[in-house]
Amino acid sequence: GQELGFDGKKAFADGITDELITDLAKIHALRVISRNSIMQYKGNPKPMPEIARELNVDAVVEGTVVRSGGRVRITAQLIEAAKDRHLWADTYEGDLGDILSLQDQVARAIADEVNITLTPQEKSQLSKMRKVNPAASEAYLRGVYELHGISAERTESLKIESINKAIAYFEQALK
Repeated sequence: GQELGFDGKKAFADGITDELITDLAKIHALRVISRNSIMQYKGNPKPMPEIARELNVDAVVEGTVVRSGGRVRITAQLIEAAKDRHLWADTYEGDLGDILSLQDQVARAIADEVNITLTPQEKSQLSKMRKVNPAASEAYLRGVYELHGISAERTESLKIESINKAIAYFEQALK
């Protein structure tokens, strides 16, 4: 396949963030802030209680994603935003092909920690053992990364270039 230039680690972590936001947003009793709303705070030195007030949230999920070869580790922590106090933290590790199941485990643990009662359908959805093709998953995450970067591009030609890169990654994922 073709090699396109990008920050692979950042794209992978951002893609996992997007997927986790999507999983959490499917839980009817949670109000989840969009990725666009939270990205402005990435690397921002503002105190957590101030960020929470601005976003009107009770809790924040922070974490890291580390990929090494065919393995992935997701570390997540739930923070009571107003008090900047850790409520819960855990690490999930597995094969890259198990990434969807790992994400589901994180989402379910967060729901359990904030005492959300999941509907039977939500429990079933977050309990499925789903395998993915690691190469397809990575290509998909690269495509999503390129799409998110479009708004930051300064010129129309750079935006078109990002769209074309995203399409190439999505086609690679489909293969």
